[in-house]
Amino acid sequence: MCSYTVALRDLVDLRQLHDGAPWDELWHDWREDWRHLKFELHIEPPTWVLADMVLAHGYTGILFPSQTHEGGSNVVVYSERLEDGNSVAVNDPDGRLPRNMSSWAR
Repeated sequence: MCSYTVALRDLVDLRQLHDGAPWDELWHDWREDWRHLKFELHIEPPTWVLADMVLAHGYTGILFPSQTHEGGSNVVVYSERLEDGNSVAVNDPDGRLPRNMSSWAR
């Protein structure tokens, strides 16, 4: 487990879903269980469609409320969008984390 230092612009912020701004109705289904929809009902989960919409509009990712930690937030980052001032870097001030696969050798 490690922490990251991030600089991200152009995120879709689902924490604002109910703040009055116009949202596509599909966004209200973001919590649906994609596994159940895909493997049991054999339909494309709304989150997959939403991801396509986010990418098509050029956003970097999606910021959304945690479903397991009250008040917490999570972020999905599309790595192909890590440019133009967007970045994600491992926070390892003491240099304890592996640098490459050889770091795991005994």
